[in-house]
Amino acid sequence: MSKILELREKRAKAWEAAKAFLDAKRGTDGMVSAEDTATYDKMEADVVALGKEIERLEKQEALDRELSKPLNTPLTAKPAVPGADTKTGRASDEYKKAFWNVMRSKNPHYDIRNALEVGEDSEGGYLVPDEFERTLVQSLEEENIFRKLAKIIQTSSGDRKIPVVTTHGTASWSA
Repeated sequence: MSKILELREKRAKAWEAAKAFLDAKRGTDGMVSAEDTATYDKMEADVVALGKEIERLEKQEALDRELSKPLNTPLTAKPAVPGADTKTGRASDEYKKAFWNVMRSKNPHYDIRNALEVGEDSEGGYLVPDEFERTLVQSLEEENIFRKLAKIIQTSSGDRKIPVVTTHGTASWSA
């Protein structure tokens, strides 16, 4: 920036000198001799050249400022709007919390909470949260040899019911 200011001052001084030269060399008839005109033209060309150099430096500075701007704006707030997309069923926060609390519990008599009662028992009502289910199915796809050989048909709804045993069989003596 100081270089531009120096050039502007130099251009202003050169212009004042050119005007003073022209006024001093003007004759009584108001005309300037050919040699003085050539000198004045050279002084005027110097003023114009200084102006062009100032413009180049200003454009260069503007480009430097533009190129040094950050490419994106930083995240200053949470990306998700709270409460905008409330999940229900096995994807709800309440269900996931209750599921993992039961999994961590060492109590053999699990206290099934209302949050875990999503769906019908016959359809696997007490299932793992959706995120864990996706991880489980992906692991099964990677480890199962027959799945790589078989033709996999996707269902139209995309829902899969993973059946679970909710009761235990009983043994008895028969005659």
